[in-house]
Amino acid sequence: MKLVSFEIQTALGRFERIGVLAHEGVVDLNSAGAAYFAESEDFNAARRQADALLPPDMIEFLEGGAAARALADKAVAYAGVRLREDKRALGAHGQRLAFDESEIRWLAPVPRPPMIRDGILLLDHYRVGMERLFKIAEKDRMPEAARSMPIYWKPSRAAVAGHNEPVRWPKYSEKLDYEFELGLYIGKAGRDIAVERTHEHIAGYTVFNDLGLRDVQPPEMSLRMGPAKSKDFATSKIMGPYLVTADELPSVDNLRMINRVNGEVWFDGKLSGWAFTFAQFIAHVSRDEMLNVGDFFGSGPPAFSVGFELDRWIKPGDVVSCEIEGVGILSNTIVRDR
Repeated sequence: MKLVSFEIQTALGRFERIGVLAHEGVVDLNSAGAAYFAESEDFNAARRQADALLPPDMIEFLEGGAAARALADKAVAYAGVRLREDKRALGAHGQRLAFDESEIRWLAPVPRPPMIRDGILLLDHYRVGMERLFKIAEKDRMPEAARSMPIYWKPSRAAVAGHNEPVRWPKYSEKLDYEFELGLYIGKAGRDIAVERTHEHIAGYTVFNDLGLRDVQPPEMSLRMGPAKSKDFATSKIMGPYLVTADELPSVDNLRMINRVNGEVWFDGKLSGWAFTFAQFIAHVSRDEMLNVGDFFGSGPPAFSVGFELDRWIKPGDVVSCEIEGVGILSNTIVRDR
């Protein structure tokens, strides 16, 4: 199932909703659920049930677990029957059951994650970064600790953006870069999670583009802290276009990754060479710490997939598209205000 958070314009204003990519559009889960229940009970009761079991908020929906997923499957199937009869099928009180992709504003699958933890689980990227970006001597490029525990940092939740949202180039930098990663969402809260039980806590996956300012990052990191303003700025943490549930991706190893800039392929490779798996990352972070539903984890990029490693630099007006096999294509236009 491909779960979507989106914003839609109505006569009463703009509203955030969640849906499923299905039936050649985006099925509104809450509206489809209410219409499904209204087949067997009065509308007010149907609306209450839909609001409780299929709420229009991704975190609340994920908190419903297997029961919410089972009902979502029924609601989407019901909507499919109705949409075959009428592409603009309505519920009992005139609510739309589905929207065309062109009608919605895409949001990140979880627009406001409780926490973001971005890792460097593929250490070749770390090694190349130490060499090319920070000019670290060969003997110091791979600290022993990097081999014994996952490297990660905690970006700003306020920086999250979605598919097709314009990316704002900060005024204090001249070198904007992308980092193309696989993202994961937690679907079940937990603490002290064993590696072999982490699969029970994974809701699903998305494409992640972690933007960075390569002229700001080296001096900032020389302070042995951070990153800070080299990584945290509006629209710098792009996620989407949807959350692909974990049952659709039994393995994330060796997924094909393609990065395009204005349609030209800059990177075509595999998500491989893991120093630490997502399972190990989740287990490590959860030691004496609660993970919450909606928490986000990033994999880090493969080596030679980002601009500074390729010595190719994006510029204002470029369209950056990140595709991961089985997960989707995340695309955004770079905008610079002078």
